[in-house]
Parts: sequence; C-alpha cells; structure tokens
Amino acid sequence: MRSNLSVIVMPMLALCSLALSAQEQTGNAGLTLMARGNVTATATDTQQSRDLNRKAPVFNIDQVSTGAQSQAQFRMLDGALLALQSDTELLISEYKAGSGTEQGSVVMELVKGSLRTVTGSIKGDAGNYQLKTPVGSIGIRGTTFQLSYINEIMLVGVWDGQIELQVTRADGTVENVTFGGGESASFASISAAGQVTPLLSPPAEFAGETGAGGEESSIGSGSNTDTGSNTVLTQATNSVSSQGSEDTSFIAAQSYQGSSEQIPVADLIAARTGSYQYNTLEQFSVQSTEGAVSDFQVSLTIDFDNGTVPQGELSFNDAGGEWFAAFNGVVNVDQLELGVNFASHGNERAQGQIDTLFVNGIDQILGQFVLSEIENPAVIAGGIFLIK
Repeated sequence: MRSNLSVIVMPMLALCSLALSAQEQTGNAGLTLMARGNVTATATDTQQSRDLNRKAPVFNIDQVSTGAQSQAQFRMLDGALLALQSDTELLISEYKAGSGTEQGSVVMELVKGSLRTVTGSIKGDAGNYQLKTPVGSIGIRGTTFQLSYINEIMLVGVWDGQIELQVTRADGTVENVTFGGGESASFASISAAGQVTPLLSPPAEFAGETGAGGEESSIGSGSNTDTGSNTVLTQATNSVSSQGSEDTSFIAAQSYQGSSEQIPVADLIAARTGSYQYNTLEQFSVQSTEGAVSDFQVSLTIDFDNGTVPQGELSFNDAGGEWFAAFNGVVNVDQLELGVNFASHGNERAQGQIDTLFVNGIDQILGQFVLSEIENPAVIAGGIFLIK
C-alpha cells in the first residue's frame, strides 16, 4: 500500500509543480480587487478555467470573462485600475512592468463587452501600450478617451490627450488615424469596413454612457450591471501633490497582505466604533462634457455605531460652473449603499449616482460617480476617486 501510494502521489506532485512553474513563467498581470457574479479566467495555453475571487491573481495568458449580472475590478501591476462590466471578455496577452532602463509593456484585447481603466505607470509614448478592439488597435498617447462598440460601429471620443487607432479597411489596407491632441477631429464613428466619419460633437450615445456609474457602474460595490453599449473609458491618474504621490507600483504585497486584510471587511466594520470622516484625496480622475475639470473635492462620514453615512459631498468646476452633489446612505454588511439627494451644475439642477468599495481593509474608499443635468441630460460629468 505504501508503494502504491507513492506511485500515485509523486506524479500528482510533479503535475502541480509543472502547473505552478508555468504560471510563474507567465507572470502576474494584476490582482483581483472585486468579483461579483460569474467571473472567470481561462489560461489560453491550457484552456483551464478558474473562478476569480478577491485577491486572486490574473496572468499574462489569461482571458478574463464576466457573465450576465457580473462585474470585476483589478489592480494591475503598474498601478492601473481596470473594471470589467457584465458579458465582457478581455484577453491579457502581455502585461509587464518596467525595470531599470527597460520599459513596461501592455498588450490586451477587448473581445467583447465593456471596460474602463484608470491608467497606471505604463503609457503609450513609446508604443508600449496596445489595446486591440474589433475595428483596430489603439495606442495611448494621452489621458482620457472613450470607445463604444455598438452594432458593429465603433464610436470614438477623445476628451484629453491623444490616441492613435490602427484601422483595417475592408480591402485589407491599414491606416493609422489619430484623434485628439490638436487633430481636426476628437470624435468619430468607424464602421466594420474601416470607414472613418469625423463628428463635430460627442456622439449622442455617449450621453447615456456615464463613464462612472449609473446603469454601468463598475468601480463600486453596488449591484447595478451594464445594460448599455460596449465601452472603453481610459483616464489618467492624478495624484494630489500636497498629500504626496501614491506609489502606484503593484500593491499586492503591500496593500493586500497586511494584517487587516486577513480580517473580512464586515468584521472590521463591526469592530469599529464612533464616526470617521474620509476626506484625504489620494487619487482621482474626473471628466466632463463641458471641458477641463478643476478643484475636485470629496468627503464622506461613516457613523459606525449606527451603521449610517449621514453626510457626504463632492464638488468640482468646469466651464459650465460648479458641480456639487450631496449624498448619504447606510452600511450594508461590508459595503456602503449611497444615494445622491441633491445635485447641481451652475444654476441647473442635476441628478446622479455614486458607488464605493472599501480597499485596504476599511482604511480607504474607492469611489465612482456620475452626474448629469436634469434639463440637459447630455451635460455629464463623472469620475473615480480614492480617499482615506
């Protein structure tokens, strides 16, 4: 019996060792911050699929998928935040951090569905960031852009900076088209045949794509799911200099292996007493249809004794005036359920939604919001923030 057992066990151990070695060779691409519903990663070399839960790594050979009524968020190795909506497939072909004089590189493919990302340290200045889409490949040279793939039509909007889209036409020819950054067109539609039609203003479809909440909530803990179009929204990460710039290198070892991370968020909340105000802004990315945004501020107070969020507000300015939103809510087990009870933009009444997620135990809050004018719903602003 002892001999037979060793014959069975040793090959099993060898197989496990080989599998581990293969994963180590591919390298981590990022870490799962949140997975709700059916979220899986399939290794493209072995076709083995695994469920993704909080803190689970994703690798360079993974195709990450979300099912219906599902969503996921990841912290990538360069500090980028990546959010996938429902019914999305993203192939991670390469995600490598730079070291010394060697630059990092990213190659991903949006097979279907919707994603948003707050970019990290890897940019596209040297052509080292490539995002493939159904109509072509995108190189990032800027800060904020948006894509929507609807009925085989790709809609493009560049809010700040510049992107270069490599379009493959029906006859097989390839053309590099640049949007934003002083180019003649910041908005366009692109057909499946590669026909590019410049637009003078943002597509109407963008008015329904909040970029940060609503029916397409992604960076947050709410249960809303993506009922809109397939969207990519990329935003630069802005660090608050007065607080010091956060090290946006891969934070798995630092932020997700601390002692507080071993305790479930619900237990940390239950053990906390008194009230605490989260008002130190660490990172943010906000965009508006009315142009550049300035003076962004956000704060919220949690009453841990009563399980409520009695007060929260955010504000910022754009060319149309000041955006302001007041919100409150309750603590629901391990998350916050928030509602905007008043919002305005200049002299116009507004409406909106805000979603949040605890990170680093309950030391920080990652939030996402969207606001729009009630009488002019095409006037929209939204973004992502990290406070402590």
